Amino acid sequence: MDRELKLPFSETLNEIYIEMPKFVLPLHECDTLYKKWLYVLNNIEIMERLPQELNNQIFRKLKSIVEVERMTPDQRLEYELSLSVERDLSAALDTSFEDGMEKGIEKGIKKGKIEEQRLIAANLRKQGINIETIAQCTGLSIKEVSAL
Repeated sequence: MDRELKLPFSETLNEIYIEMPKFVLPLHECDTLYKKWLYVLNNIEIMERLPQELNNQIFRKLKSIVEVERMTPDQRLEYELSLSVERDLSAALDTSFEDGMEKGIEKGIKKGKIEEQRLIAANLRKQGINIETIAQCTGLSIKEVSAL
């Protein structure tokens, strides 16, 4: 509202002003997220020991932000470096895992093809086809075909 003219700026815009020291609602009576936010903003010092009522993702994130903001410059630098190392290690592990999966899949496919060739060779042998012909068609050695 315009203070001099006492007219609202807009018919659709509403603003609510809260004097934080006057917000004295206890936490157990804060039944909405909005009231919990007001409680936290009025009692930011409690973020060191997060109450059970505020133990959800958004307030845990706020707690971690508050902890970082309270750090000295040296502590913050150390924290940032440790985060960097952790992210690098995580990326390296993810890459190693993906490489290992690719190699494992390739090895499995190769092993599967060999097993398939042996199965085909065994079936051809049961049909009475010549061992040399089976070896030539499957790519197996004559010794391998004979052992089937």
